[in-house]
Amino acid sequence: MNNHTILVTGATGFVGQHLLALLLAQGCAVTAVLQPATPATLPAGVATATADVTDTAAMSAVMQAHQPDFIFHLAGLVRGQDTAALWRVNVQGTEAVLEAASQLATPPRVVIPGSAAEYGLLVDDQPVTEMAQTRPLGPYGVSKVAQTLLALGYAWRGQVPVVVGRVFNITGPAEPAAMLGGAMAAQIVAIERGEQEPILRVGNLSPTRDYVDIRDMVQALWLLGQQGQAGEIYNICSGQAVQVAAVVEQLVALGRVPITIQPDPAHQRPSDIPHCVGDSTKLRAATGWQPTLNLTTSLADLLDWWRLNY
Repeated sequence: MNNHTILVTGATGFVGQHLLALLLAQGCAVTAVLQPATPATLPAGVATATADVTDTAAMSAVMQAHQPDFIFHLAGLVRGQDTAALWRVNVQGTEAVLEAASQLATPPRVVIPGSAAEYGLLVDDQPVTEMAQTRPLGPYGVSKVAQTLLALGYAWRGQVPVVVGRVFNITGPAEPAAMLGGAMAAQIVAIERGEQEPILRVGNLSPTRDYVDIRDMVQALWLLGQQGQAGEIYNICSGQAVQVAAVVEQLVALGRVPITIQPDPAHQRPSDIPHCVGDSTKLRAATGWQPTLNLTTSLADLLDWWRLNY
């Protein structure tokens, strides 16, 4: 147990809710930084502060009041084609957070989750390391590359000790319907309840991805906060290639009623990135982190969560 004082932005999201649970279990004093007029249900023991993450002065006031030892900056847009919005939140928001942190007498350790979308189109099928060239294909990936470079610059200049955990595909309980696993789980539960015909309509299932359980992922972020080297990037991934089709088939097999998987021409699009698998050697060497939950467990827990929360 410890008495670290920690600020978490983006605390109400998929990653945030699991990270809060972990930090509370570690005995940390946790404050969630909420956007103005944002309703939130948070675990008992989590304090709140209000600030727009793109407002340096507001973030500075929160940090001056709380004097955090660590900041986990999770706030950000996770998809979309609106380049201006992605840039404002993911890049300018990160700059505001780091600029405010740099003004403290003792700047806190800042952990930022990056994205495998930064790697984009890989040159081969080998697990990608942190040394690979970034080749993002869409506005989101571009915004995350810019966020990473901006953040590392603060570390390289000695202003704020920032560590980036570059996250691959995450799944597990509370995965939202906006993500593949959550969307499939929501449909399966609707079928189990008799609210949808027993047909799962799917899009392109051919890409291969690297899945890591959300609970293992937040453990990696926590370890990076303590043991990661400032100014460095660490892949958070399993290193295992799994075809999207296998994820859908496992979810269907875990269902309680027979379900037919049916390709839907309306959803059939070629994947921009056909293959994306990471190498987490650097993370493991720095922190001793290992994934503890296999994909079948993650998907079973995801389905159970949707059955309770549908």
